[in-house]
Amino acid sequence: MPVVTGFVERRGRAKVSVDGEFWAELDTAVAFELGLREGGEFSAEELMEARVAGERPLAMMRALNVLGYRARAEGELREKLERVGYADGTVEAVVGRLRELGYLDDEEFARNAAREKARRYGPRRILIDLKRSGVDEEVAREAVEDEFSVGDEIEAASRAAERRYNTGEGSDALARRVYGFLARRGYSASVCAEIAKGYREGGAGE
Repeated sequence: MPVVTGFVERRGRAKVSVDGEFWAELDTAVAFELGLREGGEFSAEELMEARVAGERPLAMMRALNVLGYRARAEGELREKLERVGYADGTVEAVVGRLRELGYLDDEEFARNAAREKARRYGPRRILIDLKRSGVDEEVAREAVEDEFSVGDEIEAASRAAERRYNTGEGSDALARRVYGFLARRGYSASVCAEIAKGYREGGAGE
């Protein structure tokens, strides 16, 4: 049976060691309530249940602090909690509760992020950013498609190009620069070509 070999309490948190190695940091009140004491013997199942119960208040506090700075996708928050070292069961419990409370909503997050990023970037770039934030690809793609129609994308790309290249002098070199700029911003190849064509002919930005 695993044995609790260390219990160091400070400021409401208890660092617990099991079989001579650091095991977890738990909420002190929960640890006391569950009977975790130095020298106590517990089965692996009992220890895991105790860990989830004791980590949950601390993980919830950390999660709410993270969400206080800005909205997060569920996957992004999950990754941050896992990086701290919380048990899988703890992460699932906290994420599930935050979802129930409405603090986590990937569909809303994706819609808001797509709307905000559309001021600067094209649909391809936004889709990549959303997926990188941990949003499911289908949810991310739907949010981007809702934000951009073909006409909207052309208009947004045209505005972006005008802000960067406000000139009426057309040339192949300028058209290539405009194309590359818009491509890096995540606009589709057809839209990049359409806008660049105007700069080649000298009609854009006048």
